[in-house]
Amino acid sequence: MLSGVVALGALFGLVVMRARVRTVEHASATQVADLQVENAKLFRQLQTRVHELIARDKQLDEFRASKEQLVEEHLDFLSITGHRLHKPLETLVSTMNLLVRGTEGEVRQLAEAAQGQCRLLRSSIEDIQRAAQATPAAPGSAIADELQKLEILLIENDSHPTLRTRLEAHGHRVRRETNGVDGAEAALQGNFDLVLVDVRLPLIDGLETARKIRGDQANESLLIFGMVDKPSEGDRERYMARGLSGILPLPASDVHLLQLLGWVDEKNRSEESKGKPARVAKLLNASTLERQRDTLGHLAFAELLGDRLANLPKKITAFTSALTGRHWLDAQHQAQAIAGQAESVGLELVASRLRALSARLSIDSERDYCRHQRTEILTLMRNSIVQLKAWREKNVHTQWALS
Repeated sequence: MLSGVVALGALFGLVVMRARVRTVEHASATQVADLQVENAKLFRQLQTRVHELIARDKQLDEFRASKEQLVEEHLDFLSITGHRLHKPLETLVSTMNLLVRGTEGEVRQLAEAAQGQCRLLRSSIEDIQRAAQATPAAPGSAIADELQKLEILLIENDSHPTLRTRLEAHGHRVRRETNGVDGAEAALQGNFDLVLVDVRLPLIDGLETARKIRGDQANESLLIFGMVDKPSEGDRERYMARGLSGILPLPASDVHLLQLLGWVDEKNRSEESKGKPARVAKLLNASTLERQRDTLGHLAFAELLGDRLANLPKKITAFTSALTGRHWLDAQHQAQAIAGQAESVGLELVASRLRALSARLSIDSERDYCRHQRTEILTLMRNSIVQLKAWREKNVHTQWALS
């Protein structure tokens, strides 16, 4: 009897348990079904979002391509107005000046009328350039607007489009040379934040140019980047091992160019914050002085140096006074004479500046510019004289030569 009750209780418990299991299974099946429906709904939403993102990425690529095209067109426009139009117009103005001075009568009247039209055209071109440069920049160029203006030496050949226009469009000051010899000389004489040198150059290649620049201790920390056509793997390390600071792939994209300029700017700011002194511009060509000393001998060379050190400051003062008084022809002749004397004692940077000013003084429209340069020329000459005196003390036995 007792065993029957126990068996009945066990059977009842089993029935209850099975009922509960079925209830749980039914609830689980319902939950799984609901989750599958929700999962399918989420998957469809995800696919929709993916398609939207793909479409937006495509639009973004199109906008980027359009922006790059607009930037290129803007730079081309500046190049056309700044170089292809402005320079020929300056030549035409100079020709008209010569006709006005050397002719009489009707020919002179026609030349004066043409001269007035040329000046009007030049003024219009300058207005166009100012308007183009004042055009609001694209969002992608915000980085460039925040950069400091850099002094850049660009040494490149003519086998590819120049980077000068693009660099100047960002406000940087650029000096361009087209061979390694002139490029190395410019680097030794100037004070640059960055040198961009094409590894393929006439006369001497970019690596030899960098070696010549690095040969001067004042240029050990100068940033020199090699411009390399489609660099391959390992080129960066190979060029850096030979004296370069890095490489810039050609053709240079706006992204690579802005990254490089930003890195140079950040490095300059870091050095300034640490109180590192700026690199002093090298105004003296020591090789010219040594060649003159060895050719003339100590006595004759010491006399030449003494004469130049005594007379050049006086002559440069007279030259700046002529500019101040607007005695253009006198200033032009003085600039040419001073340039010859400065070059004879290694002051080639001063000589080149004076010759450039002399050429500009022959153009009426450039004379005011030359007049505004007089303080800079005077300072340049004073610094050059200081370096020349220091070189003489170290390299010329003046007392022995003059005894």
